[in-house]
Amino acid sequence: MSPFPALTLEALRDGTRRRIVPVIVAISLLSLLALDSCTACAGNLQVEAQGAVVTGVSGWTALFIFVVLGLWVQILAGVLAADHLAECVDDGSAVLVLARPVRRDVFAWARLAGALAVALGSGALLLGMAIVLLHARQGVEVAPALTAMFACAMGGVVVASLSMAASLHLPRVATALAAVTSVGAIAAVNLTAQLGLELHGIPLWLDRYGPPLATAMIQALGTWVEPAELQGDPLADAVRLLIWAVLAQGLLLASFRRIELTS
Repeated sequence: MSPFPALTLEALRDGTRRRIVPVIVAISLLSLLALDSCTACAGNLQVEAQGAVVTGVSGWTALFIFVVLGLWVQILAGVLAADHLAECVDDGSAVLVLARPVRRDVFAWARLAGALAVALGSGALLLGMAIVLLHARQGVEVAPALTAMFACAMGGVVVASLSMAASLHLPRVATALAAVTSVGAIAAVNLTAQLGLELHGIPLWLDRYGPPLATAMIQALGTWVEPAELQGDPLADAVRLLIWAVLAQGLLLASFRRIELTS
């Protein structure tokens, strides 16, 4: 059999790995550039209806900006985790490391921590700048934003853990696309529920029992909007998010224990 198909596939994988990081960096830089103009526009936003100024519009705009940035951080965590452990399994480096007195659980956690360090580090910079600009230009409170940052980080743990577990069984490109699609779908049903629209079937189940990736951040930022008409219990949503973070890591460890490693 000709070796060229295998070489081509490996070259394609290497090329994908080399391209994905610059793309992520470029999008993050564009987000930073757009953040300044978006917060400036949001700070001047007023809507007049029948001679009266509608209050709270800028607060909703600030909440939307922050939640969208938080969801991008969670997507980034899932995309990075989609290749961080599976690559070691494919190239045999995992076998070499585990030949030493290193437990599989410790190795998997280390790889997860590496992916999260990059994603959440970038997210801390991005969301930190958002807090500074929104506070300076719109006077929003800082404490709720810090709570929302923690909710974003826990959501990142959920997405990264599930993505890394899926990468042990699926191609990395498919895993990355699944992470993006899943975060988008969950955010869509969370936002729909927060708007007071009725959900049925799978969307209802996903909003009620799935990880509240967007809901937890929205609940944390509830004091930014006036009047606050948010749906759900903030404490219950926070507890559900923590439970999902624990379960997702458990699934990752269980999946990695069952993988047969070959050099």
